[in-house]
Amino acid sequence: MNDDAVLFAVDIQFPDWGDRVANIPFVNATIYHHGHTVGWVYASNLKVTPQEKRISLYEVFHVANSDAMARLLIEAASSRRVAVNAQAKIALSGFGKYLPVADVSRNLDVVLPPPPNVNVTACDVVGPVVDMRRGGITAQANLKLGLPAFASANVSPIWLDFSYHGIVIAAAEVGPVSIYASGVGDLPVKVNVRQIETSAHEAALADMAIKASSGEGFELAVSGADPSRYDTAPLWLRRALRNITIPVRSDMFQLPHDVSLPIEDIVKSVAVDKLYGYWSAKDSFNPWAGVSAQVSIDIPNTTAADVKFEIESLVPNIQLLDEDQLPFATVDIPTTPIRVMQTGELQFVASCDYDRIGLSVIPGRELQFTRAMKRALSDRHVAIGVDGTLNVSMTTSIGQIHIEALPIATNIDWKFDRLEVAGGDSEMSNNKLAEIS
Repeated sequence: MNDDAVLFAVDIQFPDWGDRVANIPFVNATIYHHGHTVGWVYASNLKVTPQEKRISLYEVFHVANSDAMARLLIEAASSRRVAVNAQAKIALSGFGKYLPVADVSRNLDVVLPPPPNVNVTACDVVGPVVDMRRGGITAQANLKLGLPAFASANVSPIWLDFSYHGIVIAAAEVGPVSIYASGVGDLPVKVNVRQIETSAHEAALADMAIKASSGEGFELAVSGADPSRYDTAPLWLRRALRNITIPVRSDMFQLPHDVSLPIEDIVKSVAVDKLYGYWSAKDSFNPWAGVSAQVSIDIPNTTAADVKFEIESLVPNIQLLDEDQLPFATVDIPTTPIRVMQTGELQFVASCDYDRIGLSVIPGRELQFTRAMKRALSDRHVAIGVDGTLNVSMTTSIGQIHIEALPIATNIDWKFDRLEVAGGDSEMSNNKLAEIS
């Protein structure tokens, strides 16, 4: 496939063909779209017999007008139909020595079927890694395709842009596509997430993160890149793709369940330097606690990823949930942030040091709070639900991002490596945990 020609193969079946033999010396067909010539195809020495009731074509469609070809593809993609005029010259001498060349003209209006369900499996995933040539970060993979039909195709590489609210977030180099006669094929893909260049770009990424974290999801607009940016595909195809936009929902990119990583598999250790708390009935069960801790996180790096990701400031606004996922306390955390430092390719240490975290017990939920605190202080075991939002400032390989009110909902079930109970004034040290019957 190039600017001037498309090589194609097709089988035309004649299941009700009788005992006749048809010889067609040649067929010369021209396709028109809204009065403009798109292109033409010439086929010769066609034959249908009682034994071979089909014609197998392996021909070249010659593109005569790249603009008309592009308009035809754009209209087909937007309306899901193809409306053309086909004019053909067919030599009939194979049916009779003195029969003439016939001129045939027909208007065709074909409704395109819905896209087939394609089985896609990603393999050979590499990255993401910092892209020194294009900027940003780049990941690549080879997609194994399975079509529910016998088909074959070879398509040159194309470039696509992924946009969110009009801002290009990422670009992808897709192809070359190789689909074999069995319908099984290969599709190499390289995706480059762009460097953050403007405040609007940063705000778009933040909004995507918030919607993804809340479960709402988001929608990207996928279209062809500017035709001047690459030359690996025919000009008419590049022009058509530039004017075709396909909405893609974020849930299409979710990892399968068996690939996701439970938090207990990536949290390697929790070291608590100090943890203490105080409350009294005369203070309306509004206690406070102090904690200094470090959490080591190690994400398996199976794709040779090499990116920077550090959280400079993370300030939570959360409430605690019991085993029935009902809130029993709100948390008043000082503005001192949690920080996450990168110690390896996908290795991190999160640390916090809070002298006083206020806990406001929700009226009527005092018993649930006391149970949770007893488990934490006596058994060195935190088992609670967390629901709320995070204000996050982070530095990444694509730039700095600040996110306000990032939704968070998770369950924590941690055993502490060590626990040091801090001393205090007489009132603090003399207040014992309530016994739970």
